[in-house]
Amino acid sequence: MKTYLLFTTFLFWILTGCNNSSVKDTGSLATKDTVISSMQDLSNATETKKLLCQNWENKEDAEDAALSSDGEGLEIPYRGFSFFEDASIVENPRDKIRFGKWSINEADKVISIEYNKGAKARYKIDSLGPTQMILVNLVDKKKVEYRADGKTEKNPADNPFYGANNQWRVKPVSAESDSAIKLRTEQCLLFYAKFLEDNADRKSGIISFVGLPTCFKWYRGGVSVTAKDKVEARWINCYYNTDQAMKAHAMLEGIISKKYKWNKEEKNWVKQSAEVVKQMYDTLKAL
Repeated sequence: MKTYLLFTTFLFWILTGCNNSSVKDTGSLATKDTVISSMQDLSNATETKKLLCQNWENKEDAEDAALSSDGEGLEIPYRGFSFFEDASIVENPRDKIRFGKWSINEADKVISIEYNKGAKARYKIDSLGPTQMILVNLVDKKKVEYRADGKTEKNPADNPFYGANNQWRVKPVSAESDSAIKLRTEQCLLFYAKFLEDNADRKSGIISFVGLPTCFKWYRGGVSVTAKDKVEARWINCYYNTDQAMKAHAMLEGIISKKYKWNKEEKNWVKQSAEVVKQMYDTLKAL
């Protein structure tokens, strides 16, 4: 298992010992390579659409994930929604992800969702604030509470859960060429660069990888590629089959030990790690 030491041990205090065994692994492919993100605070927002357009986690699922002891390979429900101002939506970005479009009837506060594969859903907003929302499913009348941090990106594409940033997670219907496998793997790296950058911009105290498909192990002083026999099924299922996933794994092993520039002037250690993962993305893309 090849490891590249990215950051100092101070990162331990931000990532809470970021080994997958101790930290919770809590459209078309993206073409935007940057990981720069600028947050806007929604704490004073009152417009329904503006308040909706952020990442919402099922409160019960998120609390259960936080309480799970280590959870390596653990399959637990982690449902939620990411609403975007361009009318796109990503459901369950940490679970069984799916994509669609959303609209809202302002008069009766009903959200209508049309998923890419044809299914539909309707929810009534029971209550909504910057960090708390209760939705009523109009089929089973069940109320579910969601939570958010009251922050959103000025540019939706900077959100790691934006639809175009997650197409690498959609299992292909047929075998892919080596170049297509490489592109899918590049997008995996870009997702994690955006994910870390996003957490840095949000000033997240603990970074949760729960539910995200990965073959990385994150440490307080580095990152490694998981051994072949330890790769989780959810990451393998992003590829056509195990053989194609192992081709991607070999690509990552080929770049993980290369030299990368560690910006010692950067005081935010999570942002620092995001920059290094972005360099890994650039390295693979250039091959």
